[in-house]
Amino acid sequence: MANMNDVARLAKVSRGTVSNYINGARVKAEPAKRIEQAIQELNYVPNQAARALKKQTSDTIAFILPTIWTPFFAELTHYIQLELQRRNLKMLLCNSQNDFNLELDYVKMAKEEKVRGIITISYSDIDPYITSNLPIVSIERYFNQQVPFVTSDNFQGARLAAEALHKRGATKLLMILRELPNNLGIYERMNGFIDYCKHASVDYDVYLDKGDSKGFSKRVEEYLTGLYTEDCPYDGIFTVTDRYAEYVLDTFRMLKWQIPEDVQLIGFDGARSFETEQLKITTIAQDIRKIAEICVEELLNFDKERTIQNKNILPVKLLELQTTKKLND
Repeated sequence: MANMNDVARLAKVSRGTVSNYINGARVKAEPAKRIEQAIQELNYVPNQAARALKKQTSDTIAFILPTIWTPFFAELTHYIQLELQRRNLKMLLCNSQNDFNLELDYVKMAKEEKVRGIITISYSDIDPYITSNLPIVSIERYFNQQVPFVTSDNFQGARLAAEALHKRGATKLLMILRELPNNLGIYERMNGFIDYCKHASVDYDVYLDKGDSKGFSKRVEEYLTGLYTEDCPYDGIFTVTDRYAEYVLDTFRMLKWQIPEDVQLIGFDGARSFETEQLKITTIAQDIRKIAEICVEELLNFDKERTIQNKNILPVKLLELQTTKKLND
């Protein structure tokens, strides 16, 4: 495997000149041309760790997220990586599995590896560990005035969902969510749903599950089966994610009530598991590509002296699909 000395010999320049060229320092045109030709001929790959040490930074961004097992997180990861590639940057993907200690390890690793910055979706209490000068951008989580965050308009999105169910004839609504401490978006969705129902005088209930994620789908199934075995107490259901809406759909396949004829259903996210997937659940769609673009832009323009937090709240829209009735029905 070729090294920097091999490149220097072939290009007839000093090793220092090769180092300057690789690290972006000014090198005269003719030596630069010979160095590039030598790199190509020898298939030389620069040592990224050494470059980062020399520059006291790197071309890598750490993206810390709680899981990749949801369409929203998967699609967001896809668009963040595309946006970084567009700027000749790389992504270090850190799947924390909602583990505080693992998240903390990733933050420490990012500091030690001198990554250019961190984009994070964190629901853990890592606040004391992100107050350094390392640039960081948060998605759906407030940390402090120095950390910009990017989120969708979760409150208005949930109001939009409740309104859509109401306008399509639903008279008693049910909201389904799971307790997630530090998840600003989830609770904004709950507040928005309740706000619409109260102002529009619509009957509603909230199923707030306080268990872990592993058994949540089963608990939703048991809850809905108990409710709908004999009667149809709610004719409109809003879930705070599309995945939760899928749990509802799966349960209703075992019941005598039909979606959307008897019960209309709206989720939240509008994300796809794969590029050509045809979505079926009516949902409040987030602009996932735009979230990724703003996250990267905020990180690259990070101001360590900032005293007023940059809040980026993006609009959402109703994506009317197969689990609600048409408005004119």
